This record gives sequence, C-alpha cells and structure tokens, in this order.
Amino acid sequence: MFDDRKDKLLEKLQDAHGKYYEAPQIFGGPSLYFHRKSLESSCKQDFDRFSEHIYALLTSWGMHRMGLGGAKMRGFEEFSYSLQDVWCTALRLQKKKPDSLCKSDWEDLKKVFCGIRCMATGTSLVGNSKVMAHLMPNLIPPVDRQYTLNFLFGKGQIENGHEKEWEVLSEILKEFFYPIVLSSEFKSHADEWVADPKKFPWDTSHLKIVDNLVIGYQKMIRTE
Repeated sequence: MFDDRKDKLLEKLQDAHGKYYEAPQIFGGPSLYFHRKSLESSCKQDFDRFSEHIYALLTSWGMHRMGLGGAKMRGFEEFSYSLQDVWCTALRLQKKKPDSLCKSDWEDLKKVFCGIRCMATGTSLVGNSKVMAHLMPNLIPPVDRQYTLNFLFGKGQIENGHEKEWEVLSEILKEFFYPIVLSSEFKSHADEWVADPKKFPWDTSHLKIVDNLVIGYQKMIRTE
C-alpha cells in the first residue's frame, strides 16, 4: 500500500539525504549524544546503562514536556521494570535482519513492543519505537507523528492501544521500511553513508537512514 511513497523516496535518495543534513541544528547536542550512547550500551548489552541512556534520549527527543499538556513519560523505575521484562527477548533479536525474520521472531517483536511502558499519555508507538530502534537498530526505526505517520498515512493520529499500534508498526515495517532497506539501490548509498560517521553522524543504521530520508524528503518538498 506504500508503493507510491517508496518510489518517491528512492527516486530522491541523494536529494532527501542532502536536505536532511542541510539543517545545522541536527548536529551535536544531547539528542545526538544520547542517541549514540544508547546504541553503544545496547550493543554491549549493558542493561543499567542502556535504561538510563534511553530514558535520557526520550526526554531529549521531546517525549516528556514539563507543565500542563504535551507528552508525558512514566517514572524511570516503572519504565525500567517493563524494559527488564523484555530485555532477554530483545537481545535475542539484536542480530536478526529484516530478511531473516520468522513467525516466532515477529511474535517476539510484538512481545517487546507491547511490554515496554515508557509513555504515560496517549500513544505508545512513538516512544516504544524509539526504545526498540536503539535496542534492535537492524529491525526497528524510530517512528514519529510529524514525519513518519504524516508521510505514510497523511495524518499523525492513530488509534491508541498496544495491539492496534503494533499492527500499524508491523505494517509499515513490512510494506515500507523493509522493502527499502533491502533494495539494491538503497544499499549502495546507505553503506557509504554509514561508513562516514563524521560527515553523517545520524546515519547509524540502514533503518535510521530511511527515517532521515523521510524527514529530508518532506523538508525538501515543503521548500519547492
């Protein structure tokens, strides 16, 4: 169902990538620092450091707003306990790739998604996908309303509830993100970008690159 979106993104790969890195504010700061720290502690399978790094990352990525209104995260202990419950399952999936997932792997991904409790308000898809994107960067991209959902569905709102939200995530993985990262056209560019972290510090995995391209593409068409 996302064929048109896939085609548009693949046609403008380099333009969208360039547009993403055009904005100076994407460099440095706590957002990038905790992004890389979360990936590092996840790779080392260090639960204590990962839980603290990803909690800080979610805050730096705007998942908790002080005062009335806005997104709100759960307390750290409640979040950490929920993460502990799915930790071993997530670690088993770390080395998997999109083209090697079997039925039980998909069931485990759903278990992890539905088990994480990071958001105290409304939708869990955005927060949970960000946690999973750092736990399993080869399998899950970060999803947000402004770019991902608007690009794919033309709106940022979805029906709340872990079961319903998992259906949305699994659909966009199977029908959009995975077909792109498995395409030869994408791989040829993505491998080069990942290999140059100084120039492209946010290109930390192929799925994160697709996320970057979605952002860059939408910024690009808004300025045309």
